[in-house]
Amino acid sequence: MRLFMDRLDRALKALTGRICLAAGWALLALSVVITVNVVLRKVFSYSLQGVDEYGGYCLAICASVGFSQAMYDRAHIRIDVLTQTFPLKIRAFFDVLTQLILLAMAILLVLKAADVAQTSHQMRALAVSPLRTPLSVPQGLWAGALLWFCFTLGVHALRALLALLSRDWLTVIREFGSASLDEEIEEEMAQAQARLRNQAGGRP
Repeated sequence: MRLFMDRLDRALKALTGRICLAAGWALLALSVVITVNVVLRKVFSYSLQGVDEYGGYCLAICASVGFSQAMYDRAHIRIDVLTQTFPLKIRAFFDVLTQLILLAMAILLVLKAADVAQTSHQMRALAVSPLRTPLSVPQGLWAGALLWFCFTLGVHALRALLALLSRDWLTVIREFGSASLDEEIEEEMAQAQARLRNQAGGRP
């Protein structure tokens, strides 16, 4: 069971990385459009329709997609001043409890977002803008992004629970606990070295 869940979690992590890459390109495209809109407004007194509206949709969806990547990177903020001093068993228990609480919050977010999208669809609600965008479309995408976060988090939390039940305290702390200062420093150093190697490899 644990082996299957580990493989599933790795596959979801890889797919999440690709989705976040697409979201990053979408944000880059949005920044270009905003820049063009600013130039047009200042130079030609002309503004593109819908930039603010669709920019808001894009940010909401991309941020929700990023929740999953933040989970895999252990980047969600935790207050662990006290738990860091506890024995391994208790620390592992609190790390799993944290995953389960976060999962409960994610489920609540998905339910609320889906209800908002469904209500907009039933009412045929349109955006109060000249484009008259059907609100159920961006709201549905937003709910879908939150659902992905909920699904990946559910698999992640189940892995943590299985490791806890197997008394694998170190795995729970290493993979599902908050990153220590030394781990964050090592990760930053590794990323900096990788960037330097890429720059050196790209030189003529």
